[in-house]
Amino acid sequence: MKAKYATPVIAALSLLCACSAPQNQLIVDGNIEGLQQEDTLYFTRISLPKWQDISTDTLVVSEPGKFTYQTPLTGTHYYLLSYKPAKGEALPSHSRGTVLYGRPGDRLQIEGSTEFFTLLQPRGGMYDDTRLVQLLQLEDSVGRADEHVYRRALYYSSLQDTPKANPDSMQYYMDAFNTRNCPALSQERKRIAETIDDNEYAAISYLQRLYDTSYPDFKERFARFSPQIKASATGKLLEQMLQVKANIEPGNTPSPFTVTATDGKQVSLSDYRGKYLLLYHWGLCPGTIWVQPRLLELYKEYHEKGFEVLGFTQEALSEEYKQYDELAPLFNQPWTTVYTSAAGNEFITDAYYLAGVPILMVISPEGKTLYRGYNEVYEPLQKLLQEKLAAQQ
Repeated sequence: MKAKYATPVIAALSLLCACSAPQNQLIVDGNIEGLQQEDTLYFTRISLPKWQDISTDTLVVSEPGKFTYQTPLTGTHYYLLSYKPAKGEALPSHSRGTVLYGRPGDRLQIEGSTEFFTLLQPRGGMYDDTRLVQLLQLEDSVGRADEHVYRRALYYSSLQDTPKANPDSMQYYMDAFNTRNCPALSQERKRIAETIDDNEYAAISYLQRLYDTSYPDFKERFARFSPQIKASATGKLLEQMLQVKANIEPGNTPSPFTVTATDGKQVSLSDYRGKYLLLYHWGLCPGTIWVQPRLLELYKEYHEKGFEVLGFTQEALSEEYKQYDELAPLFNQPWTTVYTSAAGNEFITDAYYLAGVPILMVISPEGKTLYRGYNEVYEPLQKLLQEKLAAQQ
């Protein structure tokens, strides 16, 4: 859906009671200082837990400082609200946008300023819960501090190759931004996700923590959610993910699959029975750049002794990256590779929760999952192969 300007219908709706929206609609009323006529707002729907864009609605501001966005909605959605000024450029940090959770029938109000666009304050819907006050306040204060550090880093970066260059200050602020941490905020997010049983905000928060949650812990947490939350869109998604987590949990036997490799041949999980198998989901990121050459060494040393790798990636890496030496190993894929975006292969992303990169999942010769995680799996995998395969000829 694209709306160039707020229509008369939308304008009239903004004059109604802001308590709720029509049952199958989401309405967002904005009051944002610094927002100018002709600025463009982007409402991007994100699918969880895969973190993929579903669609983007565009709204061009017709009244300075204000807007009303209305859209049909089925189920709860995660939105990323971003903007582009009609004149000049938005700050680089603003490309991240502000997160909004919306449900059919919600009427949300958001306030703030374009100076801190990523820190707009939402009200209404699931946000109207006093148990969230401390979290929202922490996110605002910590976010402002992070924004200050980020802007200083950008400032000193802009001075490179000029008489005012200050490499020490630039490095200081870059390191400060990259290593920023707030234990109080982390603990409050965890508390919300793990202890509030009757607010969908907490359920969404927990959904975003699944990458670091074991199946037994997930099962226990899901049981504590209220019947209303279990029946919600997020609750139903959590129930689906509970089955997925059981499928990939270390100690369990993952479900069989058959996919089509890049050479057009059919590949099944059962093809690797009797071997130590690494399911390797990769993409262009620092983690993959670090682990790829190490996996190539393991493959070279242990492949003939019973170690296999089955690679998964969304699509082929662009040839333009071959010019960078640090990316050269990514073009060396001696094992079978599967494109998850290819027709007939899409299911594997959901079934095996391939929601990040790099994901390393180690399966035993008997077909049980031994390890699963990100690059922290590399070391136990290396030790396993040394213990089990090093002595073989």
